[in-house]
Amino acid sequence: MTAATASGALTHVDLRVGKHGSTLAGLTDALYTAITTGLHGGAPAAVFVDELRHTRYVPAGTTKDPDLPHATSLGDYLAQHLHLNHSQRTERP
Repeated sequence: MTAATASGALTHVDLRVGKHGSTLAGLTDALYTAITTGLHGGAPAAVFVDELRHTRYVPAGTTKDPDLPHATSLGDYLAQHLHLNHSQRTERP
């Protein structure tokens, strides 16, 4: 899930995976918090897309998302989602 300003600038990323308190949930919390913090600091979404796309680590493989059927990692999935939904909105105003 993402949030953007009225002008389309990406401001927030939220990704929830795994059970609360699990290692997987902690990893995803850290990932989306780092991205959101960077966005608030003025980094464009494109920076995160470029760095996370095609990263490879577990979990990887088929997703339940019909728009993004395969990802090489959670970072890759998130980068693909940002690219798909915010490719024209990578700069903060």
